[in-house]
Amino acid sequence: MNQTKSFTIAAIGIQSVSVGDFNQHFDLLHIPNMGGYKFALNAAMHCNNIIFGVSGIDEIIYGKDILAWKGSWNVVRKEISKETTYWKKYIDKIKHIHVVANSELEEFHKYLNIPYEKMTIIHHGVNHDFFKPSNDKEYTRKKILSKLNIPNSPYFLHIGENNYIRKNQKRIGKAFEQAKKSGLKHNLIIAGKHYPTIEKELSTIEGIFFLDWIPDDDLLSLIQGSDAFIFPSIHEGFGMPLVESMACGIPCISSNRHAPPEVILDSGLLVDPYDIDAIASSMLQLGTNKKLLNDLSTKSLLRSKDFSWEKNAQEILKLYGINITTHMENFEKQYELAAYRTLVSVCDMFPDPKQNLIDSILRFDYYDLLSWAVNYGLKNSKTKDFLFPFADWYYTKFEELSQGI
Repeated sequence: MNQTKSFTIAAIGIQSVSVGDFNQHFDLLHIPNMGGYKFALNAAMHCNNIIFGVSGIDEIIYGKDILAWKGSWNVVRKEISKETTYWKKYIDKIKHIHVVANSELEEFHKYLNIPYEKMTIIHHGVNHDFFKPSNDKEYTRKKILSKLNIPNSPYFLHIGENNYIRKNQKRIGKAFEQAKKSGLKHNLIIAGKHYPTIEKELSTIEGIFFLDWIPDDDLLSLIQGSDAFIFPSIHEGFGMPLVESMACGIPCISSNRHAPPEVILDSGLLVDPYDIDAIASSMLQLGTNKKLLNDLSTKSLLRSKDFSWEKNAQEILKLYGINITTHMENFEKQYELAAYRTLVSVCDMFPDPKQNLIDSILRFDYYDLLSWAVNYGLKNSKTKDFLFPFADWYYTKFEELSQGI
């Protein structure tokens, strides 16, 4: 956008598509990630030109067996029935859909009847400036374990979520316990959100340590200091933690079904997620075979280079169908409108509790909003990527308003 001046793009809240005549102001709506089986019904009813991304329909594939809370199945089943009806009825209103893996393309075609010609595979990327190997792994490991009050010992890492069924945490714990009895010297750190009863159950196994949410920098150090990433999920639509670990040179043990085989290729070990013996055997292989560990570490880092947000963005841009060789008429005016729309949307979606940004929006006080953007928004991990395309403009405009220009 900034280089070619052939188009403008603005970030808005999805609820805004039904306010006024959306098509009067925008030529295309892109919803990057609708989540699993959800259909963008509101968008389909109000927008003429829609592209969106989808990922993960494990509830449709596995039903209640993939849910940690079986009691929620009746609600989920009704939701699935409603949403799948929308897919069948309104799919023609969607221009195109991007999926993150070939397995996803096949699953969305099989279970939601989305035509192949409506879908394009566009892999997620990874931030290689952030996720990269440590310059001194031993030092990184010692430092982060000391900070987290965990014994300084080689370890494997698993990053989880509250749905322990999907992430296969019980089998991971049993496999680790089995591998320890067979001579594994490593510990296992389970980071991220987790169900309290799982922590209570697995913490009885010697060598397992649970962590709640931790800052990004600490998570990076945990990945860099680990010897392997353990991720044999029942279902992964893509598996972002796999690529992030691989970018740090950390090989993965993951599932031999759905997306992981496509993501990992030969850079890690693939197992049947239901086979505890196979998971334990893979842990022992990486825990005792230094040459294998080093070889897979090299392959993991090399494979991770195939994933980047630059590649992702280039493929997304192709779906837009924009002629980037033609200068957009009234670009400067439309660019300013896009910058303001994005700023207001971000302030509305991510209100800063320390500042009354909603009040500033209602008063059309753009000085307050710009002050927030340059002093906070462009530095905050939740908001900076939305604002980044207009960063130079925000800084310049804030300086002008500060000087009364």
